[in-house]
Amino acid sequence: MNARLGSLLLLVAVEVVAGPAVIDDTGRPVRMEKPARRIVTLAPHATELVLALKSAHRLVAAMEAPGLPEEIPRLAAPGPVDRERLLALQPDLVIAWASGNREADLRWLERMNIAVYRTEPRKLDQIAAALEKIALLAGVPDRGVEAAARFRRRLAQACLNRKGAPVLQVVYEIWPQPPMVLGGRHWLNEALHQARLNNVFADQPLAVVAVSREALLARPHDLVLAGGSEPAVASDTPRITVPPALERPGPALAEALARLCRKIPTRISAPSDRRKSRLEGN
Repeated sequence: MNARLGSLLLLVAVEVVAGPAVIDDTGRPVRMEKPARRIVTLAPHATELVLALKSAHRLVAAMEAPGLPEEIPRLAAPGPVDRERLLALQPDLVIAWASGNREADLRWLERMNIAVYRTEPRKLDQIAAALEKIALLAGVPDRGVEAAARFRRRLAQACLNRKGAPVLQVVYEIWPQPPMVLGGRHWLNEALHQARLNNVFADQPLAVVAVSREALLARPHDLVLAGGSEPAVASDTPRITVPPALERPGPALAEALARLCRKIPTRISAPSDRRKSRLEGN
């Protein structure tokens, strides 16, 4: 028996004895006695991850997401979990959103000997990595490799139509009143970069930043991206409504990014030209 084959057999033996183990997005180890068979998801993107692994049949309850089979019980929007209901579901794995679910609830689940995988990607490739890790926990590693490769491939192809286009300066509006915009510490900046869009608030060391109307007007930008709400500041700057899936760190993000790139105008007049046009119109 050569050394490499011996090492592989040892890894298999360890997994049989100890069950699968991975490190989640927050650096916590997630260990299981055996592959997950009863999964609960506490965020829409977590549901997307399981669906991308073709493992919907293992969901005993889930947060709503496109493509979720009707027969699977739905959980309420992110917030305090219904602990009694969760215990009754007898999950062996809960996939949670580290910054969207209450840490007290997640720690309680762990005290109940329920494995918790926390998702909190900082980069787009961590979405692919999550697919591979959750697939390991579910005992279907091949599906994880395939889903991750598919996501990476679609992501690489999402904005080919923008290749060579000028970089546009953008404001990504998270919330209109009070104005909140995308800051520098958010994975969406990587998606914007791929679309040749530069977040004018990327120098702010937060994921989401509360800004004044004056601050918005003080930073020249070519485009406003938003989720469909009323604008924070009345402006003639072109505005694009982003696909909802773009704001979820799940596999559907790749197609959402492609749709965004198709929406970006091929030519946008400079702010100075728009001001000149308004003056001439008056």
